[in-house]
This record gives sequence, structure tokens and C-alpha cells, in this order.
Amino acid sequence: MELEALSVRQPVLPSLPSLTVQLLTVSVILLQRTIRHNSINTKRQIADQYDFLVVGSGTAGAIIAARLTENPDITVLVLEAGQQQTVTTDTPSWARQEVRTEVDWGYETTSQLPYSGRAFDGHVGLPRGLVVGGSHNLNYLVYSRGNPKDFDSWVEEFGTTGWSYQEVLPYFLRSENNTDPKINAINPAYHSTNGPVPVMTPKNPDPIISIFKEELMKRGIPEVDQNGPTQLGINYFQQTIYENATRATTASVFLEANDKKPNLQILTRAFVTRILFSETRDSDDRITAIGLEFEHNNQTRRVYAKREVILSAGSINTPQLLMLSGVGPAEHLSEFGIETLVNLPVGYNLKDHIFVQLDYEIFNESLITSGIDWTLENMYYNFVDFVGPLSQFPIVYMYFNSRMNNETDWPDLQIDFTVSPLVNDLEQIASRYGSVYRDQWRDYYRPHVGQRNRLGILCFHYRPHSTGRLYLNSSNPHDFPLMDTRYLTDQYDVDSMIEVISTALELASMPPFDQYVRLYRQPIPGCQLCPNGPIWKCRSYLECYARTVTTTVGHQVGTCKMGNTNDSVVDPRLRVRGVNRLRVIDGSIFPHITNGNTNAPIMMFAEYGSDMIRQDNGI
Repeated sequence: MELEALSVRQPVLPSLPSLTVQLLTVSVILLQRTIRHNSINTKRQIADQYDFLVVGSGTAGAIIAARLTENPDITVLVLEAGQQQTVTTDTPSWARQEVRTEVDWGYETTSQLPYSGRAFDGHVGLPRGLVVGGSHNLNYLVYSRGNPKDFDSWVEEFGTTGWSYQEVLPYFLRSENNTDPKINAINPAYHSTNGPVPVMTPKNPDPIISIFKEELMKRGIPEVDQNGPTQLGINYFQQTIYENATRATTASVFLEANDKKPNLQILTRAFVTRILFSETRDSDDRITAIGLEFEHNNQTRRVYAKREVILSAGSINTPQLLMLSGVGPAEHLSEFGIETLVNLPVGYNLKDHIFVQLDYEIFNESLITSGIDWTLENMYYNFVDFVGPLSQFPIVYMYFNSRMNNETDWPDLQIDFTVSPLVNDLEQIASRYGSVYRDQWRDYYRPHVGQRNRLGILCFHYRPHSTGRLYLNSSNPHDFPLMDTRYLTDQYDVDSMIEVISTALELASMPPFDQYVRLYRQPIPGCQLCPNGPIWKCRSYLECYARTVTTTVGHQVGTCKMGNTNDSVVDPRLRVRGVNRLRVIDGSIFPHITNGNTNAPIMMFAEYGSDMIRQDNGI
């Protein structure tokens, strides 16, 4: 494929009006969006009691609240610790730029040394959304269900009756509005156009990532719909983006669209401190959840549930809240003087996806169409014409099998290709790294600061063996819990990361890719190259690379495991074991992590869980 041919295929942007018209138009749209986002916060007085209380307005909580209030006789209160969404969280290209801002909790792991996290002094940041819509505001917008075998294996290994892929597929379809006619035509049984969540294929992907996709297809890598019957192959990720080029979180889709419902209230900046339980137990020695205690406007309040309390606070906040309320491992709770009401393995089974990014310089900027430049021109294109650098965040993915994986239809490794521009502030870049190597990382990135021409080749291990645990740090709900993710403590994970990094490095060095991109200066700080041979064959360097810069994809799950086994926290109906009227519906219930981004499965959990709640309550 010739460089010139791809350059011609760049989209032609519409002509611009005068600067005055641009400024006025952008200002009006900014105001309209801000008003829309702010309208979600209830103006009505909070009642003493509701049918259902939902903790968290993230991916799951937003869907649950909207689905339950489809019945006009059912009242729901959603308590959200964060603020409303913003214009910047709306913007597709701004994916991950909101990390370490006011809409991110700012969590990090305990020290992962010596196994991983060397570039970060052992403490890997764990981005989690502190905002209406939750972590759907911080992610790459990817709609990826996982592999059918993920769900079938849950049934076989953990006794999750009713959760096979064929049984959960209708609940994926319920939310999905797939706007790609090609995808829908190829796999009509696997997709829906009737749901409220827009799922789209990038319209104008950066030519540089199209080069990789098309050249790899020429080499025999099949084009595949990763949400269809098989994942093995290559394509553009489908993403949750509206036709008007804004991020489609479930909060935007389900809550902002229903903010006038009289039976639904959302209270932002409401920090839940504990679950309230009845003082007596039933004949089966079970306790009953009756309400929540929360802080709002410097006041501590209580609110009660007629029917159920639903925890959708995420894989970090949900287990913390359970343990603070007396539901968790008795030995651990006793360390902080917390009375154990129900002894359950809350906080165990912490799973996460990991990756490293390889940085490449792109020789020709004409091969780039996306970006993070907040110029008036780009804002106008994005807000008015729904095009331009801010309107998209296209990614090409390639799933393949590691040498250790014998499951040919259950690939475990993935390489992604995406344009990844650097910000202009060198100190902001350096601040991501720990004190030990910060000066070296500052020097490493200094020649590239502000460049648009960076290709990120992202290397993922999607079937990790390493398993972590979440602990309380104290009995104070404002103290962050401790997350020991144990990245790369299992040799299988180390070998997998070495293989995927080696594959990516070798691939990008081959013709014709070497005509378009060049790897940033090596070695990275803290690692040494082998004296001879190509970089992708230097196992010691690749292992050092992995142990130095491996980080989270942001998919922490599993801390309130679902199943019928002794180590499960919730049953297959998502009810907390040993507790009446309390459910968990969020990423913490994964028995094992799925083979892909976790946002789409959490949407499915919410759709399925909403049906369970309605069935069990006869509504």
C-alpha cells in the first residue's frame, strides 16, 4: 500500500465560517451541553424511603435505575459520589485524558515490586470514574463482550446457572444499537439495532492504523467481528459514540434521557458510608438490608428501601462498602474492630487486564486524523459537523493465540494500533512515573513532547493467571482501600507479556511498516538491551520492559465473585449470600475476567439483573 494513496483518502473537512461565528456557535453548544449534564441532579427534596436504592450511577447503576423506573409505580434513588458529566468527558478523543482529574478517584495499587510497576515505584494507578456514568467516562469507548467461552466456563467452573453465552446474549442485544450495516449483515443473530446504546465503527480512522490493518489482512489475518462467533482476527474496535460525535455513556443514554421521570431521582456528590441492616435475623439466620447512610453537603443522612438495596459502586467501592458494613472476611474485619454480620470472601479474586505501550514515531503527519487539540477550529468541527480530530478515537485490534494457548477459538493475546499524541507539558508526562526513574523518563520523552505523530502499539494479555485481593485500610470510609493486584506474579503472565511484546516489535520492524514508523529510542529507563540480535529476541530486555511499564487497562473485576461455590459472594441471581434485599450488580461480580474490555459485559449484567429484580419482586 502506497503512502500517497492513503493520504488521498483523508476526509475533506467542511469549510469554516468566520471566527466570530465559530466562537458564538461553540459557546452556545458548550452551554447547552453543560445545562443538559447538570439537569440530571435532582432538584426535589430527598424522601425518607424509596422502593429501590442504587449506589453508583456508572455503567450498571444507570441502566438499573432506568429499567426499574419504566414502571411508573416504582421509585428509585441513585446516590452518586461524583459530579455530573462534562463537555470534556463527552469528547471521544479525550479518552484517558481525564485520568488524575476531578472525575477520577485517584486509586493506586499497593507496591507491586519486585514483580511489576518499576517505572511507578511499584504503585500502579487504577483509574476509576468519580462522575455520573462512572468509568465509562474514562475508557476507550470500546464495545467488547468477551468470548462466548468466557461465559460458558463460568457455568462449568463456578455454577453460575443461567449465565451461559446463549442465555446472556439477549441481554447484550437489549442495550445495543449497532449502526454498522456490514457488521449487522454478517452476524445478524449477534447484533441488535433496537437498543438505546449506539455502537459504531469509526468512520474516518487514521490512515496509519488502516495501513496496519490492511497489510496484516494481506498476510492472512482474517477480518473479524469480535462480538460475533469468533474473536481470532483483526478489525476496528466498535465504540459507544453518538452520531453527533459525543461519548455515549450509559448515564447519557439511560439517565440524562430520563431526568424528568417523577419516580427517579439522582443525587450527585452523595458519598455512601455504610449499608443499614435490620437489628434482627430471620429464621434462616439471614440479615436484611433496609437502607443506606450517606454524606451530602456536609451532613450525614439516612434513606430507606422498601424493596432492595443495589450496590453498583464498582469493583473497588462495592467491596469496601460491604466490609465497612460488616459483610466480609471475619478475620480481616476484626482487625479494624468491625463487627462481622456475614462472613464472606469479599475482596478476594481481584482480576485485571494488563498491557504495555510501545511508542513509535510516525514519519508523515498526513497519516493522522485524530487528536486532542482543543482549538476553536477543532471544537467547531466536532460540535457542529461531528468530524475532525476530537470526534473519534479509532483503534485497530488483532486477537491471536500465545504459544501456550491450545484453545484456538479462545485467543489470549491482543495487539492494538492507535494514534496516541503526547501532551505539551513535559512535567505532566514525567509525573506519571515514580521518583526513582522520573528524570530519566523526562529525558526519554523530551524530544517528543507535543508531537501529534505518535503511534501507540498496545500489547495486552487478556487471560491473566495472577490474582489479587482488595483489603480495607481502616474503618474510615474516606480512607482508600488497599488493592494488591499482584501483576506478573504468575510466570504464565510474564511469558505471555514477553510473547506479545516480542510479536509487536518484530511486526512493526517489517516492511512495509518500517516505511511509516520508527520505535522510540531504546532502551527504556531501568532496562538494558542485549549486546547482539534484534530487540524482539532479547528476552531479558522484554521481561524488564514488562516488569517496568506494565500497567492496568482499567478492568479491575471479581472482588464480589458470583457463583454457587464456597468462595462466591453473590449467587447467580446476584443476591449477597446470607443477606436479604441486597444485590451487587457491577464489575465486582465477574467470576473470572472476560476476554476483552469489561464495559459491555457490565451493561449486560445490568440488563439481566434488572429483569431478575423485577421478577423476584413481582413488578
